[in-house]
Amino acid sequence: MEIRGIAKIFRRPAKMILSLLSRTDQAQIREKQMLMHPGKGGRELLDEYYTEKISVVLLIVTAGLVMALVFWIRDLGKATFITNNALERAGYGEGERTVQVDLYADDELYERNRVIEVTERQYSEEEIAEVFSEIGERLSQTILGENQSADHVDHDLELKTSMEDYPVGVEWLVSDYTVLNGDGKIQDEFRDDNGSLVKLTAALTYGESRAEYEFYVNVFPKALTEEEEFKRLLDEKIDDYNGQTVSTNHQLLPSAVGGKNLKYRRTSPKTAFYILFMTLLGAAAIYVGKDRELDKAVKHREREMLLTYPEIVSKLTLLLGAGLTVRAAFEKTVWDRRETDSKNMPFAYEEMLITVNRMKSGMSEYDAYLDFGRRCAQKRYIKLGALLSQNIRKGNQGLLPELEAETKEAFEDRKAIAKKLGEEAGTKLLGPMAMMLSVVMIVVIVPAFLSFK
Repeated sequence: MEIRGIAKIFRRPAKMILSLLSRTDQAQIREKQMLMHPGKGGRELLDEYYTEKISVVLLIVTAGLVMALVFWIRDLGKATFITNNALERAGYGEGERTVQVDLYADDELYERNRVIEVTERQYSEEEIAEVFSEIGERLSQTILGENQSADHVDHDLELKTSMEDYPVGVEWLVSDYTVLNGDGKIQDEFRDDNGSLVKLTAALTYGESRAEYEFYVNVFPKALTEEEEFKRLLDEKIDDYNGQTVSTNHQLLPSAVGGKNLKYRRTSPKTAFYILFMTLLGAAAIYVGKDRELDKAVKHREREMLLTYPEIVSKLTLLLGAGLTVRAAFEKTVWDRRETDSKNMPFAYEEMLITVNRMKSGMSEYDAYLDFGRRCAQKRYIKLGALLSQNIRKGNQGLLPELEAETKEAFEDRKAIAKKLGEEAGTKLLGPMAMMLSVVMIVVIVPAFLSFK
């Protein structure tokens, strides 16, 4: 079932909303609707248009709200406290994963969306087979990080366990862990303003080969805020717990840091809010797109009527030249077209059929032809209606030459329209042609470059 069919259940609330809205553009919409639906009342068409548009918007909004509510309830169930502060690890070789948690310190929310990396379950030291890649001479510069010189280190060092472009593993040994930890970070407890000389030993391993390089750095205290100190202690605790439980099924998280009791809660996904946002955005797009759809339909009608006009005028000219009256020629033009295809009559013939029915209902030919031109809302048809109505009073004398001249001009206009349509079609083909040209160039150029290489 299409969306408009389902939206019918919202027609009653849509009409209630419609009664509360002020439609500033209703005159333009009414005119366009009357053009697209000849013979129907403008007020009826206007109300039906807005009712259908609001019904579709209500359907989209309702569906989005229901989906958002379902996901919100589902995600709410996921936001539970982690049992025993333990996160389950992945099995051997399954890779590490990240978990988002809300951190509670002393039963108060301290930090939202903290990302904790849970490494995969690793083999014990006895099961480790090899250690990969390592670097050499570059370490003396890369370990400094943000520091300008090894003689004055007041920022954390960068003790990487691997480096780009080199399949080498690196293990670090620090001579004084009260100054630097194993990651090269300055210990928060270190407060010697005179600095401390620390020896760093890098064990480089590659297959069965092993080499050691020594580096000396003069380390000075690093000033930390209370917030930075807490986060630093927390990170270290998490790393320590990870190292202690790396061979177990769960990774424990610290329960207390810096005198604060810690709890963790899985971060609630924002799926419901994303759905709600996309729902409102889609509803607004549909509401605006409905008007654009109507504009597109009106332009299609205008083009179709311009293409149909030469056929109508030439048929009237032929029938009038054969001796028929204006009304007889007008009616025969409609009936002949209706017999050809009654289900897919062009807009111009529908307007002519309405005019024939109105004349049968008692409207004078003079007024009916003028009304026909006004309803068509195009210069050519307005002129044709004026010609037919004027000759009702003056007689058929002079009408035939004017229609012949009109036929000639109409066919010239049709040629111009056909030329314009051809140009538009050619423009639309430029994109695919450019893509095909790119593919051909790639097919030709790439093998040429490879052959040179």
